[in-house]
Amino acid sequence: MVATLLFALLFGILEFGLMFRDRLTVANATQSAARVGASMGSSPDADITILRSLEQSLSTLPNSGLGIVRYVDIFEARSDGTPAGPCPGPRCSRYVYVPGFSPTCDWSPCPEDPAVVRWTGRDDALPDLDVLGLRLGYAHDWVSGFLPMSDVTCASPGVNCWIESALMRIEPQVFAP
Repeated sequence: MVATLLFALLFGILEFGLMFRDRLTVANATQSAARVGASMGSSPDADITILRSLEQSLSTLPNSGLGIVRYVDIFEARSDGTPAGPCPGPRCSRYVYVPGFSPTCDWSPCPEDPAVVRWTGRDDALPDLDVLGLRLGYAHDWVSGFLPMSDVTCASPGVNCWIESALMRIEPQVFAP
């Protein structure tokens, strides 16, 4: 009887430790990518730079985050942190992580494609700077299956997903000559 309780405690510590590692890594990657996006201002390659920053930060996860990250929303945020419009939409770009989507891009749609509609017109001039929001939906599979917990599958955006968000005011693009 004691052994059963000891194994349950041991597997619980293992499972929740791995879950917290994933959550902290994703939270840190989301914050870092939002900082990168804030510094990019209204640059046309801001979205792909944000996504590449995410990929680099998530490389510490098992299999470089493959199978964990499902989608990323890059949006103009209101004062309460919610998107200023529907997502996807003119003020919100949604990218789904699809490894091998194209030879140069693992995101669908690829932000490097000029035909992709993305959030444009970011205000990076003083005094009315926009706030960039970044929302990442990710999944988590429990490793041992010993505890009676269902996996967080995130099969479609917003359904059974864990979410990490970050908000950053876009930095003014004022450069001295």
